[in-house]
Amino acid sequence: MPSSPKSIPVESEWPTYLSTSVVINAPRQKVWDVLVDFAGYAKWNPYIRECTLLDASKAPVHGRGIAADDFVTLKLHMPPAMDSVKLRAMAEHVKHVEPLSQLAWGGRMPGWLHGSEHWNVLTEIDGGTKFEIIRVFSGVVIRALSRDSFADAIEAMAQGLKARCEKS
Repeated sequence: MPSSPKSIPVESEWPTYLSTSVVINAPRQKVWDVLVDFAGYAKWNPYIRECTLLDASKAPVHGRGIAADDFVTLKLHMPPAMDSVKLRAMAEHVKHVEPLSQLAWGGRMPGWLHGSEHWNVLTEIDGGTKFEIIRVFSGVVIRALSRDSFADAIEAMAQGLKARCEKS
């Protein structure tokens, strides 16, 4: 059975486990601020082109940050690109928020069809920040999706975040 929502996924517990990491030459606070500025995703994120924060009742959130049990509506570009052509929309449940450290969301389809989690993990290192994305999947739906496409997408997201944070 996959990890509890507050535990970073363990590779041995998921049929499909993807991860990438990058060292960003910026303080962790700056990286976190860019990561949770969902309105700014179109400026730097070639994978998640749009991200809208919703509360537990699925109403848009204004005036506060992200919290566990919120939802995010994502518009994904596969393969990753800085345009808005052929976006795939999905709603994900925010499973875990630890400011400056961890942000996770995921979703499930009924039964054995599909389950996934997307973890963003920030670690302070030598005046910079290690940013890691862990993307895990279970269920039969993942067999129809390209592992390489998701690997390319999370790598593009990590590199986009690095470029954005190091820009100013």
